[in-house]
Amino acid sequence: MTVLGFTRPSKRLKDSVKQAEDMGFTVMAAPSLEILPGEDSEFLKLESSLSDGCVAVFCSATSVEACQTRFGGDLAGMFSRARVVSIGPATTRKLEAAGLKPDSVPEEFSSYGLVELLQGDVKGVRVILIRSDSGSDVLSDGISAAGADLVDVAVYRLKEVGMSNALLHMLMCLKQGTIDVMAFSSPMSASSFVSAVERQFGKEKGDEYLHNVRIAAIGNPTRLRLTELGFPPDIVPENATFADMLAAIRGAVPE
Repeated sequence: MTVLGFTRPSKRLKDSVKQAEDMGFTVMAAPSLEILPGEDSEFLKLESSLSDGCVAVFCSATSVEACQTRFGGDLAGMFSRARVVSIGPATTRKLEAAGLKPDSVPEEFSSYGLVELLQGDVKGVRVILIRSDSGSDVLSDGISAAGADLVDVAVYRLKEVGMSNALLHMLMCLKQGTIDVMAFSSPMSASSFVSAVERQFGKEKGDEYLHNVRIAAIGNPTRLRLTELGFPPDIVPENATFADMLAAIRGAVPE
C-alpha cells in the first residue's frame, strides 16, 4: 500500500484521514494549523461592506463555518443583496446548508479559477473576499487588477500548531524512507512542514529526505510555495480540493 503523509488543520484531520484510508492509502498524518475566529473588527467590516450588487466570494468551507458561527440564522438574509460566489463544491455544500445558494462557481476550484471567473465583470464593483488571514495574493492581486473595489475580510485565522508526537513520528518515518508521498493542502502547511523538517534534521539532511519522496500540492498557490522552498511538486490535481488531490495521487502512484 502507498504510504501517504500529510498535515491538516486540527479540525479537519480526522475526516481527512478517513477519506484517504477509504481510497486505500496507509496514512500518516499530523495536525498542522489551528483554526481560530477572526477579529471582531473583521466581521464588522464584512457587515458594513455588504451593499446592493456587491460580489461576496466565499473562499473556503471554513469561511462559511466562521460566518455561521458569528451570524447564525441571519447569514442568508445578510447576503440577499449580494452576488454570492463559491470557490468549489465543499464550500457550496456549506453555503446551501446555511440557506445560501451560490450564483456562480469557477470551473477551476482555486484562487486562479476565481480570478478567471470574475475578472471580466467586476470593474468598479465591490468584491468582498471572505477567507482566512493567510489568503493567497493570487486572488487579491487578480481582483484588484480587474478594477474591482476590493474588500479583504479575514473571518478566521490560522495558527501553527507546532511540534506534536504525531508530527515527530512522521519526521522520523520521513528520515527512514517509509513515506511514499507527502501531500500539502495549503501554502502555509507546506512552509510549516518544511521548516519542521529542517529544524529537526538541518537544512542539508532535511532537504535530502524530502527529495526522496514524491510531493503533491493541492493547487497552484501551494505548488508555487513548494517550488519557492525548493520542492517543486510531482502531482497537482486539476481542481484544488483535498479529494481531487487524493485521486491525483492515486492515479500517479498506482498499487
